[in-house]
Amino acid sequence: TGLAKIKDVQQLKIVGQSPQRYDIPAKVDGSLKWAVDVTLPGMVHARNVKPPVAGATLVSIDESSVRGIPGFVKVVSKGNYVAVVCEREEHAIQAARQLKVNWKKPTTAPFPTSENLHAFMRRATPTLSLEPVVVGNTAAALAGAAKVVEADYDVPFQGHTSIGPAHATADPSNDQLTIYSNDMKSYGMRNGVAEFLKMPRDRVRVIWMEGPQGYGRTAADDAGFEAAFLAKELGRPVRVQWMRNEETAWDTKGPAYTFTMRGGLDAQGNLVAFDYDARAADHHHLGYNEHDTVLIAQLTGVRRQPNRGGASTPNEMYAIPNRRMAAHVVSMPLVWETPLRTGNLRDPNGPQTTFASESFIDELAAAANADPVEFRMKLLTASAADDSGFKRARSIAVVKAAAEKFGWDSRPSPRPRATGDILTGRGIAYAYRNQTVVAQIAEVEVNRRTGKVWVKRFVCGHDCGLVVNPEALRRTVEGGMLHALSRALYEEVQFDTEKVTSVDWVTHPTLRHTDTPAAIDIVMVNGDPNPNRPDLPHYGAGETVCKTTLAAVGNAIYDATGVRLRRVPFRDA
Repeated sequence: TGLAKIKDVQQLKIVGQSPQRYDIPAKVDGSLKWAVDVTLPGMVHARNVKPPVAGATLVSIDESSVRGIPGFVKVVSKGNYVAVVCEREEHAIQAARQLKVNWKKPTTAPFPTSENLHAFMRRATPTLSLEPVVVGNTAAALAGAAKVVEADYDVPFQGHTSIGPAHATADPSNDQLTIYSNDMKSYGMRNGVAEFLKMPRDRVRVIWMEGPQGYGRTAADDAGFEAAFLAKELGRPVRVQWMRNEETAWDTKGPAYTFTMRGGLDAQGNLVAFDYDARAADHHHLGYNEHDTVLIAQLTGVRRQPNRGGASTPNEMYAIPNRRMAAHVVSMPLVWETPLRTGNLRDPNGPQTTFASESFIDELAAAANADPVEFRMKLLTASAADDSGFKRARSIAVVKAAAEKFGWDSRPSPRPRATGDILTGRGIAYAYRNQTVVAQIAEVEVNRRTGKVWVKRFVCGHDCGLVVNPEALRRTVEGGMLHALSRALYEEVQFDTEKVTSVDWVTHPTLRHTDTPAAIDIVMVNGDPNPNRPDLPHYGAGETVCKTTLAAVGNAIYDATGVRLRRVPFRDA
């Protein structure tokens, strides 16, 4: 019939097992060939020379400034794109630093400073306002509430800042353009490069290899297009690698957000009104391997109508009788050829929106003098309505599972003030992404003298339906929490009115081994309430936990100190 019968879960023999990973031995002993290791006969090395300030235009190049460098091959330029090519990599690096280029600065500032970013976003006229989600009459409920809580939250631009900067190698040999890349969407790169270079698609091939940039719209897209462009120009294999300062400054950014929140409680401490208003700096949001929005396309002068972008609202199953959720997009003054170009970063809008909404739910619980877990459970159980994926029942299950594993004791936050330098606290956050549901608890130690926050323990209740490989799932969730913890404690793109100024591990710090929690407990939950089906389908598990980490850590800091931090990252100062 052409239709294969799906096996019952009880018949599956591989699913549910955790076979040994074939890739780890080669990664440990150094024998694995990564995308960055590709070498080809006749290969040359290229480095690009990016504009010193955003929006600058190329005036002239003095090629004589690099002709004396050993193995110098060529300076390639088109529009505002400039690259130097040499036989050896160290000479390409030298040439990129030594090349004399005359640039003209733009007449208007391309963006506000990072210190003024959120004030700018609040003042700006939105370029897009999404249709608000409205339940009941929020304004009337707030007007009649016994207690009203208001708060603003801010999340800055955050970058991918991969430990291994973007790179790719392209080979134009034998009338075939072959690109070696760790870009996450090989077929998309093939299609995009073919369009960009106006080549037949069947003459472009992308070979995926292991590499350090996995989640989201990384600069691996851009490096692959650069290598392909230069290989076609030179007729030789070309290897391109960005420098650390370029990777940190010019990779695509997760969008900055501002939030204004209002909530109303009745005399019994029940949440009767919730007003959520978000603004995202996301007007020029970039897709994957788009031939007309990759950085080299922008720099060579390609222009199109900018993407509308988007902004998100919270993902939870709380039953609140009166609710309004609104989201808007604002744009920076410069849309093209800017380092503040936004693209998907691991769970594109989730950490920002969940930080604001779940922190505010914690504020409301504190205002109601209620335990944070019990306050959330009351909201989840206030309705029996559910969706086809049983997200309400599964949300209840993961919150219960996380609290039980943690050993949660019922009390309001913050905890009674302790003496001494080290204060301890716990915080919870919950969300879903598509059909995967997560509840995460963080236990922190805060040094009140230095401001240092150490997340001592993470507990995560995680329901992604059918678990194919338990060990791989556990490590994926661990990795997601640690990635998001780095974003909670350290990561922020900083800039003046011309350029990004956080360009290395000092100015843009990241999580270190000393920040690792002492314990990470993951509870795999299958909260499907249907007794006739023992498992849901398998859903994604790579990104959902990134939603909850920022809020869980922020709520734990509040529990420890009584101080509500409404802006990430939570740096020591």
